[in-house]
Amino acid sequence: MGDVAALPTAKTGAAVRKQAPVVVDNILKLIAHKTADNKGYNGYSSCPLVTGYGKMVLAEFGYGNKRMSDPLISTFVDTTKEQWSMWILKKYGLPYLYWNLMLRGKA
Repeated sequence: MGDVAALPTAKTGAAVRKQAPVVVDNILKLIAHKTADNKGYNGYSSCPLVTGYGKMVLAEFGYGNKRMSDPLISTFVDTTKEQWSMWILKKYGLPYLYWNLMLRGKA
């Protein structure tokens, strides 16, 4: 996962967050002597791009660098437009998500 995955996608925390449930499901299937057949990871990755003080866009893409949006995030905000709210997400939300939820297997 992430940096060690030989997948044709960006090595980001967002990618790991989407890869982890698929990997866990496949490992549990192998432990139960079943076929590891979950191919649910679609190459999703995202990169927060700070474009100026107080402005950011979120580059979201899947395999083949095709534009892809996370359904939850895109419900609340257009990640393709420079926005102060996206900058706040980068400054406060993403570090909290990483250190308090992702590393503890809660996100």
